Amino acid sequence: MKNYIYLFILIAFLFTACGKKEEAKKDDRGAQEKKEMTVQQKKDDSLKAASEQIDREKKVKAALEEQKILNDSLGQWVTGAEASSTYQDHKGTEGWSAEQMIGKPDVETYGDNQKAWTSKESQMGLEWVKLTYEKAVNASEIKIRQTYNPGTIIQVELIDERGKSHTVWEGIDKAKYEQNTIQYFNVKFDKTDYKTKTVKITLATNTLPGWKEIDAVQLIGN
Repeated sequence: MKNYIYLFILIAFLFTACGKKEEAKKDDRGAQEKKEMTVQQKKDDSLKAASEQIDREKKVKAALEEQKILNDSLGQWVTGAEASSTYQDHKGTEGWSAEQMIGKPDVETYGDNQKAWTSKESQMGLEWVKLTYEKAVNASEIKIRQTYNPGTIIQVELIDERGKSHTVWEGIDKAKYEQNTIQYFNVKFDKTDYKTKTVKITLATNTLPGWKEIDAVQLIGN
């Protein structure tokens, strides 16, 4: 009988020891998982901080570039504008009308904004805007501020004082634009031997989805 009692005690002891070992293993696994989660969290936080820093640097760079454009002593902003069409046939100072391109940039963030011009239909096909400036100059550059869905400009022309058109750029815009960001389409060329104060821009609106919007256009020359 005593032998059975001893055997029972031994078995109970072994079960208890095994249970403690399993609990110890669970604790070790839990500690390891917690450690791994902490390491991963630190990595995630580091990546997030790095991404936020890059985003801040991009915004600072964009602001400095914008300020440089605004302060260009050879740059002029639009004083008169017309277009092949406007959203809901808006005219004058109504939202999305051609006159929204007059003056310095006033659309602050990327997206659909009534302070910019857009055509009557979003993907109708060829659309154009014709812009005039106060002073006729020998031009050397045009900067087109695209505030929504950039990339559909196919031709830029200058019209001289006799009314003759000169194409200074044409083709497919192959620029890789950063998503959800206001983008300038810059056209540089040799200084013209004629004076101009009129710019015509043609867009193929059917080549990309969504409304295409232009906020302002700068003519550079002297």
